Amino acid sequence: MSFATMQRAGVLGRCAVNAGGCLTARLSLPCIQSRNTRPQQEPVRHYNFASTPYVGCFGDLPPVDMTQIRKDTIAYISAFDKELWFNQPVFTVLKGRVITEGEKVETTDAFENVVGNMVLAPPEVVDQVIEHIKTYASPAGNDLREKMRRVEARMLSVHAAALVGNQAMDFKKQDGVTEIEESLEANEVERRLNDLLFQDELDGKLSISRRPALVGCVSNFSNFLDLCRKCLRNLELGVPVVVLSRSNTTQHMYRWVELLLAEMEREGVDTGMVTYAACSIDEQRRIMAAAEGSPLYLTGSRPVAKAIKELVPATFSSTGGPNTMVTTKISKEVAQAIRWSVAIENSGQCTAMRHLVAPHCDGHVVKRLFDHDSLDFIDGPEDSLQRSGFAGVYRAWGDKFDPAAGYDLTATGVPVAYTVNDKFPTAIDEGWRRMYLDVTQTASEADLTNPEFTSELSRWLVREQPITLAINADDAAAGYPLAMQLFEQTCQVVYSIGTTTTPALTCQARPQEAEVFGEFAPRKELTTYTKFPVIVPSSTPGYHSAYTEAFLATQGNTACAHATAAAVLDKVTDVHVRGYLKTVADYLVDACGPKRGYGARTTLWGLQRPPINGTVTELRVSDTTSLDSALMYALPFVMTNAAEQLAVSCAAGSDCTAPLRDLGVTVREETDEAFAARVAEENPWNVVHPGPATEFPLAMHFISLIFPLGHIKSVLSVRAYPDPTQWQARWELSRGNILFLLVPLLVAWQVSLRMLGTIHCVRRKSFVERPTCTTHARAGHDPCAVARMWVVLVYLNHSDRIVRCNLSVA
Repeated sequence: MSFATMQRAGVLGRCAVNAGGCLTARLSLPCIQSRNTRPQQEPVRHYNFASTPYVGCFGDLPPVDMTQIRKDTIAYISAFDKELWFNQPVFTVLKGRVITEGEKVETTDAFENVVGNMVLAPPEVVDQVIEHIKTYASPAGNDLREKMRRVEARMLSVHAAALVGNQAMDFKKQDGVTEIEESLEANEVERRLNDLLFQDELDGKLSISRRPALVGCVSNFSNFLDLCRKCLRNLELGVPVVVLSRSNTTQHMYRWVELLLAEMEREGVDTGMVTYAACSIDEQRRIMAAAEGSPLYLTGSRPVAKAIKELVPATFSSTGGPNTMVTTKISKEVAQAIRWSVAIENSGQCTAMRHLVAPHCDGHVVKRLFDHDSLDFIDGPEDSLQRSGFAGVYRAWGDKFDPAAGYDLTATGVPVAYTVNDKFPTAIDEGWRRMYLDVTQTASEADLTNPEFTSELSRWLVREQPITLAINADDAAAGYPLAMQLFEQTCQVVYSIGTTTTPALTCQARPQEAEVFGEFAPRKELTTYTKFPVIVPSSTPGYHSAYTEAFLATQGNTACAHATAAAVLDKVTDVHVRGYLKTVADYLVDACGPKRGYGARTTLWGLQRPPINGTVTELRVSDTTSLDSALMYALPFVMTNAAEQLAVSCAAGSDCTAPLRDLGVTVREETDEAFAARVAEENPWNVVHPGPATEFPLAMHFISLIFPLGHIKSVLSVRAYPDPTQWQARWELSRGNILFLLVPLLVAWQVSLRMLGTIHCVRRKSFVERPTCTTHARAGHDPCAVARMWVVLVYLNHSDRIVRCNLSVA
């Protein structure tokens, strides 16, 4: 039976119609002109993070009728036949054929309740899947955008309620409606990025790998991260996908695969493009090991990512971290922010808070924070859907909670476990779907804001690498020294700055509005878990793409306008490496600069400098490292003001020593043993061992291995700055035609999160910036018409003097 026939017969379950949020499917979109006036002299790769055309992909997003989707979802859940997932199990699907042979097992939801069945494929069926991966190619070519975007439009409108409802019943997600909104809007941005990527392939500049992509699904954001980012964005550019089953919460992703295949059949897209592999972990690992040359996209824990990357070198993973809030006072507003941040999706959200740093926060305070009356208890996701909630506490699940050793419950019947110490936590277990809070208590606010303590906290943040850091303090008159020091000395992807009366949460980001987001591992360990860090939004097929030799040869024979970069390129012998380094230099010149967000919240985002905390990136040049390879990693430092954060170690007698010193780089010569001992003692931010210069990924991905990136939002009201021009005068832009990676000191804008009432969520990051006015108006808007939104920035001047934290292209 075909999937379209199954859908018409009702086999795939009931789907809401007219769910709102109709998608546009534009195949080509004009790019917004840069708000900066510096003329471009070099070709720019259009899809690279923070480049001018990348910025142009934001804005003008489709409307979403969330009220209708919510209403339809509630109706879908109410009418759902709970025997359906038992009677119609999860099967392996290959070339549109449902394979029913195998061992039947039960599947569970997020709370260990049995909700259906799955048939595990036997080895001979897995062999067929492996053969398909090795031999299949799209019979209709690579450009499937028109058909797949019609498929996408129906998936997120006609089937929106089914997507949200199935996820709510399987993962117990409380606010899947907001995820659909994010999908509808962020997909528009990523489609535009895909269009630009594909055009460069048509122009012969790069090649997109069409090896089937393996998709490791995540429960809590499967509709956006898995269905849209990992599947639809690959499929529309001719990349087949193989979706791997989960050991739990696998029902809702299998159901969207069913719907996807039915819609593809409706559009005449070959169903061999999508495979669902329902099999054991051992059989999945066999698939991974056999899928030579395939990428794997994963959102999950660091241990899982590490195990997978050992099998699949081209693993692109997003991993979590102990999200942290720092507050100088636990006001009633901060108390609510803490509860929401800890309880979001009953701690089934990657940005849920795990670590609190606060003065006077002993066990008695924590117990008052999380007493029975302060939490919103629910019986099921329908309760939250009815009242637009997102941080309800599941009663039945909480009754089963037995905290780990060293943690206590805040109260009888309250499933929140906590521990309080005067030291920072170590070896934190994620405790997925449970509410854990590690508190680091100081004796006073003065102790918390003491620079020595803040430096210790910064070192912990660098070591543990949370996704988000929220800072709630009230010291505007002094220039926010706590937030500034933490910002300078760390490298989180998301910073949220608030006050003790309008606090920031650790959760919530809207990538569709340029609140760029990612889950990065600690820098020294990054490539243990992923080939490149994954940033949202971005072009998913771009992670497994590379520049063509013909394009690089042309670039390598073209003069570089940037003087420092040109001096590096002159030392490169291979024309393709030289062309690649010119492409990287062009990218840095264009991408430098703080970028403004496009939503109600004031946001700055972009590339940033490594943490200014006395640590460096160690570049180890062995006796087998070529000069070309060493120069690839030296270039981004020597052409920016991060040069002082690069330390080069060469093997004794290395041919690379003199050429690197000619570039002004400080080089020491030492044995491998001496280098290893010194690195172990000094604990640098990053350690790079250049391999052969034979891979040429997109410039943004190469740079993401070297420099941090992310965004910042603020909750401060513009009323806090009656005369914003005084900030412009104070931080007057330095002279010279130089690009700066800057630090946003203060972003003033009072907003209310749609779901968070009076609590305000902010995020902030450090950026690369070119000279421009410190007051930015959104393109096409007068700054006064946008509620007098002022951006206050701290710049690095023309010398090497560091004013706060910034990166410049010199």
